[in-house]
Amino acid sequence: MQSENLNGRGPTITLDGEEVGFVPGESVYEVATRAGKAVPTLCYDPRLEAFGSCRLCVVEVAGQRVPVASCTTLAADGMEVTTASADIERLRRTLLELVASENREVKVDPLRGIASQELTTLVERYGACRGRFDGAQSGRTRADDGNPFILRDYDLCISCYRCVRVCAEQEGDYAISVANRGFATQITVEFGGHLRDSACTFCGQCVQTCPTGALADKKALRFAENGG
Repeated sequence: MQSENLNGRGPTITLDGEEVGFVPGESVYEVATRAGKAVPTLCYDPRLEAFGSCRLCVVEVAGQRVPVASCTTLAADGMEVTTASADIERLRRTLLELVASENREVKVDPLRGIASQELTTLVERYGACRGRFDGAQSGRTRADDGNPFILRDYDLCISCYRCVRVCAEQEGDYAISVANRGFATQITVEFGGHLRDSACTFCGQCVQTCPTGALADKKALRFAENGG
């Protein structure tokens, strides 16, 4: 049941100057999205626990010294939030340039997966430059994995961990994990092996949540290559 504030109304936050109601337990990101605000994110999937790793969803909250991740910050009655100030938009563009500069490419075939265009769309939206932070890269493609279903093109991985989390939280398989840290980060399975030798059931959930096409549907790509 929605609680009431001292004025006898449901709780509200001020979102870019507009008062918006919310249900206790909602995150600032959920409230903003419902209100039509285009707050960007790459690590968020509504089916999963909020993670806050990509930091693209940061917003300014009155009284807070630094921007906060809106997906992991709960809305509070009377909170004043700015979702897209000039400083926040500049920060988002820089974060996207960091991500894009590490990937082999940004534009990928949309047949790779439902979410595969998320990075492409955001890079275009913010006019992010790919070459500004060229340097070391994390993730190495597993071209040696010959399973017929899932392409593991980790040169495109941004370590959002959506694949790891959907495998654990939605499927309960825990087939995918993360090895190492920093530029040595690698999405992997047990003993660094192939998917068909792991606990993977080839459900495809990891493919459909990947925002960059690092995991792709091999069958869909073969279908396209063969002219449908």
